[in-house]
Amino acid sequence: MALGLVSAVHHAHRTGKGQFMDVAMYDAMLAYAETIISNYGYNQRELGARDVHHPTLCPFGVFPTSDGGVAIAAPGAEHWAALCVAMGREDLIGDARTKNTYVRAREQKFTLDIVSQWTSTQTKAQVVGVLGGKVPCGPVNRAADIFADPHVAARKMITEFDLPGDNPRVSIVGTPIKFTETQAGFYRRAPKLGEHSAEIRQQFNLPLEG
Repeated sequence: MALGLVSAVHHAHRTGKGQFMDVAMYDAMLAYAETIISNYGYNQRELGARDVHHPTLCPFGVFPTSDGGVAIAAPGAEHWAALCVAMGREDLIGDARTKNTYVRAREQKFTLDIVSQWTSTQTKAQVVGVLGGKVPCGPVNRAADIFADPHVAARKMITEFDLPGDNPRVSIVGTPIKFTETQAGFYRRAPKLGEHSAEIRQQFNLPLEG
């Protein structure tokens, strides 16, 4: 967003015209995960998970579902209470082992097991459907899920382009910065070695190589 604002101000100074800027959180996080996109976009290689739970906040991590995994962040009192209600475990709200973040972190295995037992009986969509708007959560998407996501397609967050030479089209992550006037993003492929040498030498009035 900061880069987008600077770019928009530069455009306004140059043209005297402002414009609407849009940066979605999902798109920004996808841009940070560019290696996931490029690995899958080049040769359909899936990168594995790094870790699944926060070391001190609890519950705060990835939990198993019947069709994959879902991320849940409920270390705060209100979010934990809402999660307990959704799980049908209101008794845990005041339980000595789970009554606050500190004791839940101390009793992390107990807490995580309880949440995992519930999420394991649900699909990703069911968990998000129950918790959405009440507890921070979201489905854990594999690279193939991202490429098939209608949100990603609508936001043009996957960019296809041709590699130099005799190579197939590949995909990389798009830009999360969306402007109404100056469209950002990939606009041409990388050049071959020396492809634009003559053009650049001519631009700077340098002698052309023989």
